[in-house]
Amino acid sequence: MAPTQLPVGTIHMVDPEGKFVLIQSSRFLPVEPETSITTVSANGMETSQLKVSPARKGQFLTADIVSGRPGVGDRAVMLHVPKVSSPEADPFSPNAGGSSDDEIQVLE
Repeated sequence: MAPTQLPVGTIHMVDPEGKFVLIQSSRFLPVEPETSITTVSANGMETSQLKVSPARKGQFLTADIVSGRPGVGDRAVMLHVPKVSSPEADPFSPNAGGSSDDEIQVLE
């Protein structure tokens, strides 16, 4: 499956020295440290690349600026790649347990 852009939040504050940003996010959105985030301005132009840091408080998370110039109000998005479950992970799959369609099954 193709990756999609998942909204993370909005840039709430940019450090005056330009080293990090504060992102106002959904309190329930799990964003792991080291996740790459792209910021996009109101006119749709990419403004920066960020890397999420471990610091988080409530609905706010911090991210280091890797490149570019984010602005207050820019949207923060991350790439989301949907997980494809393997047959072993699905107990109802005909291939659960590692058997293949070519194996002979004997039911007693």
